[in-house]
Amino acid sequence: MKNVSLSLIIALSFLLSTLSATVTSAAPNFADPAFLKVWERTDKIVSERPGVGRGFTWGPTSLYSGGEPYAEAPGGQRPVQYFDKARMEINNTFGNRQDPYFVTTGLLVKELVLGRAQQGDSLSNYIQGRPSEVQIAGDPNVNGNNSDAPTYRSFRNMVTFNQDNPSISKIGQQVSQKIDKNGSVSSIIPPDPNVRLVVYEPLTRHNIANVFVDYGETQGLVWNGATYLNDRVFLPNATYVLGLPISEPLWVRTRVSDVDRFVLVQLFERRILTYTPTNPDPFKVEMGNVGQHYYRWRYVENLGQFGNYGPLPTRDYSQARAPYLQSGAIPRGGLSNVSQFNTDSNFSSSWPVYDPEMGLVIVSTDNGLVAVNLYPTDLPYTDFNHPTLRWQFASQDNLIRPNAFTPVTLYDHVIYCGGEGGKVFAVSEWDGSLLWQASLGFQGFDSLIVPDETSLYFVNGWERKLYSLNISDGSLRWAVRPNSEVGLGSGPILGWDGIIYVGGDDRKLYAYYPDGTPLPSEKWNPPTLDSNVSHYSLAAKGQIYAGTTNGTLYAIDNLGRISSQIKLGGGQGILTVPAIVYDYQGPGRVYVGTDEGRIYGLDAADVSKIQWTFQIPGTPAPYARSSVAVVDNYVYFGADNGNLYKVSGADSRDSVVLASANAPFGTNPVVVNSGYVVIVSRDGVLHFVR
Repeated sequence: MKNVSLSLIIALSFLLSTLSATVTSAAPNFADPAFLKVWERTDKIVSERPGVGRGFTWGPTSLYSGGEPYAEAPGGQRPVQYFDKARMEINNTFGNRQDPYFVTTGLLVKELVLGRAQQGDSLSNYIQGRPSEVQIAGDPNVNGNNSDAPTYRSFRNMVTFNQDNPSISKIGQQVSQKIDKNGSVSSIIPPDPNVRLVVYEPLTRHNIANVFVDYGETQGLVWNGATYLNDRVFLPNATYVLGLPISEPLWVRTRVSDVDRFVLVQLFERRILTYTPTNPDPFKVEMGNVGQHYYRWRYVENLGQFGNYGPLPTRDYSQARAPYLQSGAIPRGGLSNVSQFNTDSNFSSSWPVYDPEMGLVIVSTDNGLVAVNLYPTDLPYTDFNHPTLRWQFASQDNLIRPNAFTPVTLYDHVIYCGGEGGKVFAVSEWDGSLLWQASLGFQGFDSLIVPDETSLYFVNGWERKLYSLNISDGSLRWAVRPNSEVGLGSGPILGWDGIIYVGGDDRKLYAYYPDGTPLPSEKWNPPTLDSNVSHYSLAAKGQIYAGTTNGTLYAIDNLGRISSQIKLGGGQGILTVPAIVYDYQGPGRVYVGTDEGRIYGLDAADVSKIQWTFQIPGTPAPYARSSVAVVDNYVYFGADNGNLYKVSGADSRDSVVLASANAPFGTNPVVVNSGYVVIVSRDGVLHFVR
């Protein structure tokens, strides 16, 4: 199914991963540059050009890039790249990089159905778990919302991995059978009588539906490394992407966007294809979220041993704007490559979001939320110099409006933002209409709002509490603080395991389950820091990284133990979100800015080791409070001198000013996506650089 709930979500969440992770390479968002090349061929244009006419083949960004054990790989570890739709892998990093099969796609569907994770080429080299109970299509089964829909386990007796469960040729027949959650197959009146079986695959002995055959032969614009050209989307062939069919196409009854629908599902070795007759063209056929499902099954549910126990949070958000950070062409800057949009406000201290599928930037100002078309729909895509207003939202009464200090969160095409008078707003991304608003009764609001599939989490600095609201209507779930003497003020951040971390005003770091109960002492012993955590200065990937108002950066393990620390900038504060960049080959790097006007790159395994620094020019040096974005081994940030910088992560002497503003950038971070940089200056002007 098309993934809208996880395509662009939040900033400042994170991934507490059990995978190996490491130093920055030429493309830090990708475990290997070859992965970037494969991704760009099909998905670069989908990110850059809204309305291109097809969905993602892999996904809008990576769930995880790192290493996994594999017996035949050099050193026993192979680089992998997880996306919503699949996993890329390289079994031999010393192989021929020009070979079209140098990057392969994992047989994730097979492993999910059988409940076993392959650890090498030998069929006997695997780890046995349980078949996945994740719904194979439709909405996730959160709080029993989709409990009757078939799961991967439902197909165990319908798939072919050797010579089991074959079918005879039925070419020309309608697809008129359905499968239920128990794996029982029965005949139905097909919801679309035009769906027929048109190909019989003799190797696995299964028929393929016409809608999926047509999808496999899709032609469109693809990226060849230098330009776009029209070609077959799936090269060298559709089998490379999908694998062979391992089931018959079967109808399933499942909930899609909270509505019961019939969806046609066919399992292939590497992917799942779905056909939803009620979807608009060209999104009737879509890739299932196999990569997302597999990652959860393997690393969150311990190969299905823990069960499908709750809402899946979000992917790797170890940088402040990580859901909006993607590799692409390296932004150059210069007069012809810079454009602006004046939001007609006097002030913005916002964190903008960028939806590449819609070409839409949303930012909070003192005039409310403003949505700007980076690519105007009435002009050619190549016209970068005429961004236009899509919509503006102030509030129904135009009095209590979104707060210009509040970071904006985008999740499932809904924007969440705090406002004056303790308001929380949910606004449609499509047209800026108000979906709901909640009034919590406190004075101000400037917290990041962190969502998962069911809930919103944020900190109210006035009452010093951690709040949770129902994402559907804004009703209050719970509000907590450590005790009557201790309040909460920084964060929150959210892990894949659902644990919420937030800084207290007693210099400690606290951890809560999604229901608001604190972790027991044996699972989390709140560490004591040298001062309070700065307002947003928390991030994590493998470890938790916390910057304090005294300028100390801490690395903390998942039990609350301080593993390393360093005091930076002569004790001046760290107000930036740590940006954690990993590759599969080594320990990785953490970037933070300090009020002394310097950006540091520190060893992620031991933050006391400084690996890289950049001093912002000027006397006195401007504050470094804009959380950095690290993409393609370049470090991007805005400074209080009004300059937007791009600095090489390999050599900090290689730096350039991409653009200059008439006002400071303050704490406003950058978005870097598919070759474009987006940032808002404090005077409410959006800056776009390519």
